[in-house]
Amino acid sequence: MSNQQLLDYIKQLLLQTTSAGTSELTITLAMMVTGLFLSQHVQLHSIAVFLPLDIKLLSIIARFERFVADPRVDVQKCFEPFVIAMIDTLSADVAYILIDCTQAGPKCRTLVIAIAYHNTVLPIAWKTFKGKKGHLKGDHHKELLEKAVAYLKQFNQVILLGDAEFSNGTVIEFAKEQGWDFVLRCQGNYRFKDTDGRWKSITEACRGMGFSTGKLQHWENITFTEKHKIVGLTITVYWREGEEEPWYLVSSLKAEDYPHVVYVKRYWIETLFGNYKSRGFDLARTEMEIPSHIDKLILAIAIATWITMGVGTGVILMGDQSEVDRATRRDLSLFQIGYRYFLRLFALNRLERAKIVFNWDFCLLPAGYG
Repeated sequence: MSNQQLLDYIKQLLLQTTSAGTSELTITLAMMVTGLFLSQHVQLHSIAVFLPLDIKLLSIIARFERFVADPRVDVQKCFEPFVIAMIDTLSADVAYILIDCTQAGPKCRTLVIAIAYHNTVLPIAWKTFKGKKGHLKGDHHKELLEKAVAYLKQFNQVILLGDAEFSNGTVIEFAKEQGWDFVLRCQGNYRFKDTDGRWKSITEACRGMGFSTGKLQHWENITFTEKHKIVGLTITVYWREGEEEPWYLVSSLKAEDYPHVVYVKRYWIETLFGNYKSRGFDLARTEMEIPSHIDKLILAIAIATWITMGVGTGVILMGDQSEVDRATRRDLSLFQIGYRYFLRLFALNRLERAKIVFNWDFCLLPAGYG
């Protein structure tokens, strides 16, 4: 009965929240989300085997295969109600938007945009592409960023964070057009011109200063790259203790805004990828190779993540995290708190107690602190 309770809970949630094209497709999506929670694996046979349906296993798998191949399923439209539910409950002050790529299966990578949230991130949009390695083109980055624009209008400031793949002219110009700020990692051989009027690479500028571990340097109001000539930017070089090489950052922020401190939030997206993969649903091990099919599989993962993060937030706001974590300190991530609490409620047939909320107005102490 518990498996049926979980399926009924998620089916009702999705039927009230979103539409995958038809009620039948929405129910199939609910089945996939349910199977993900029970199997913790993206293989379709693993998802199907736990479902409380008196149907041949291969028939359930075939239903999932039809779903991921169905052109009627608009991934962004399906996930939009979940994005709005997240965004509308957050502070209207500053939104930190992260962009990055992760492996999805043996031959694909997924480009993801997410919003920073309590040392982790909440997914907003994604798109999968063929290829295991190499950078995607700036036009691909811009295309996905365009899908996030409408969700971010309520914020007073948007700051885009990304690694060196995204410090291209297309992304920077797009961010400037939207009125967004940004801090992007770049390569040391990128050239800039500061107030002395001379073009030089970042590493060349550092070399003349005897740059070493622990040092920090800003060049403000620079022109970025001889090709793009984007004016009014800041170059920051920061060599953290214990790092093999410095960070080279290009940003729209002033030195007094500490771009190198802001950039640290970029690493929060790694927690999402960990939840999608080894610490959650094992996305890297999917056998799918068609990008559009993987996008629909990630739709199920993103909804499961949304439920988990919302439940985790609710648990902390209610002060019930000791039900799954230490009472004296926090050892688990927000995702794991929500995931374990949700599964405990499922095991005890108490899913009606699950509260899905998102809120900035609480302090999540670092792991290990109480």
